[in-house]
Amino acid sequence: MKKKSIRILKQPHTDCTQCPIRKLALFQGVPLDRLEWTQKYRDQQFVVPAKTTLYREGSATDYVYTLFDGWMAMYQTSREGKRQILRFALPGDFLGFQTDQKGMISHSVLALNEAIVCAFPRSRLQEMFEDTPTLALRLASMGSRDMNLCQHHQAFRSRKDAYESIAFLLLELFHRTRQHMSHHYDPKTNSVTFPLTQEDIGDAVGLTNVHVNRVLRQFHKFGMIDCHHRRLHILDEEKLSDIGEFDESMISSNPMIYSLS
Repeated sequence: MKKKSIRILKQPHTDCTQCPIRKLALFQGVPLDRLEWTQKYRDQQFVVPAKTTLYREGSATDYVYTLFDGWMAMYQTSREGKRQILRFALPGDFLGFQTDQKGMISHSVLALNEAIVCAFPRSRLQEMFEDTPTLALRLASMGSRDMNLCQHHQAFRSRKDAYESIAFLLLELFHRTRQHMSHHYDPKTNSVTFPLTQEDIGDAVGLTNVHVNRVLRQFHKFGMIDCHHRRLHILDEEKLSDIGEFDESMISSNPMIYSLS
């Protein structure tokens, strides 16, 4: 079977003034009357097929991206070839911005299902931030949220057991999906779209597939979750939150500067 490749989304591209994820993305604070300004910096929208890599660690990219639709995994690979997932990206997340002093990306990004990204030329980033300095504060706020989540996951890997780590991850992704992809949430069943495999979960929390399967079966047995047909149903959120020490405020982007009025 021929491997699918990244392709340019057919016209017309999504108009920034009608963007359904703007409130979650870097351009959240750009006034409506300036969104044509945002549009001039966006070069393309790309379709990234499922299981396709958007960019690889150690490479230099011409673009930075806003994830418009779909799920992506940000990961690093050890010398032994083992994948460590750093975090999962959902619509609104800004990708490819972090580089080392040589301009090389420190991680890879893989589409877990078919995804769409908005591409902005890296060469125009400085111009964009100089034109609208508040974007830098918004980027710092988003980065602070992502760092906070990464720190929690790293702490779990060193001091939490498998049940605590997986409970936290499931609730993090459940609530982020409700925020970022509300149309993928079913209030009747309290469920969300969930394209992750047990291998994805294991690579995010540092466990084998067998161990992940055992934990998920226990959560199901005791009436906390049901996960099938690529949907995650949360049946007992209070009990799962107690196990994972999860607080929904952890996934919010707080403003870097607060009003004193």
